Amino acid sequence: MKRRSFICTFVVGLLAGTGFAQEKPAANEAAPDSKIPSPLRQLLDESLTWYELTTDESSATPMEPRVVMRWANNTRGSDDGMTVLFLHQGRPEAVCCVYPWESALNHEFDSLSRGKLVAKQDGVATWKPKSAGLEFKAIPGAEAPSAQPAARLRQMKALVTEFSSTLLGWKSNNSDRESLRLLPQPLYRYESKRADVLDGAVFGFVQGTDPETLLLIEAFRKGTGFEWQYAFVRRTSGELEGRFRDDVVWHVDRYPEQRNPSSTHFTFSKLLPPALREKLK
Repeated sequence: MKRRSFICTFVVGLLAGTGFAQEKPAANEAAPDSKIPSPLRQLLDESLTWYELTTDESSATPMEPRVVMRWANNTRGSDDGMTVLFLHQGRPEAVCCVYPWESALNHEFDSLSRGKLVAKQDGVATWKPKSAGLEFKAIPGAEAPSAQPAARLRQMKALVTEFSSTLLGWKSNNSDRESLRLLPQPLYRYESKRADVLDGAVFGFVQGTDPETLLLIEAFRKGTGFEWQYAFVRRTSGELEGRFRDDVVWHVDRYPEQRNPSSTHFTFSKLLPPALREKLK
């Protein structure tokens, strides 16, 4: 699994409320691995009730968690993980990768918000980024978004092929450099209820079936119309770069800070039950 410079471990109780409803498998979902014990899969799903994400601390309506992909990364020894989006008014505001690593179940978050958000555990704010999660940029030369939803999807699927992402890895000499594979279908497509976002999609660049980089493409309001904009998102602690055609347009360093609750990147961890720890050794 993704290498980590550290793991912050704490134990939390389940939040009161309804349990997470299992989503239908995504088109890009990895096939279930028969070697993975069913209690681990159940714990992955149950763990989404450990916290609530809202747009601010006063909001009483939590975001909807949606599993958009279950994956495995045999390159780094991870057999079971999932990618979850947290939705508000139809738009993904945060992404979380849930996976077991070194006796803990980790929830690795990144903000996808154009504004702010907060995550609560037992009613207490434990992750509260100080800034917007992403910096969107206009896609050079892109035609205006179509008035028809089906045509907009075709536009997004054509636009994403102009982008690429490379995992530069963890070694200073980049000897573990790897070009990531673009999944042919978006992990999630959304027609937002927001007035400033007409349409959008989340695409994944993967190692195996594990998303290392995400790319959001959105039809965002510009004056009286809309324009296509993009933003890359890290999904690993390794160094990454993103390109538009031949130009590097995005770069993030290896080993980001993971314990700062005011950062847009944050990891929650909880010890696995003893029985699962033994099985995963």
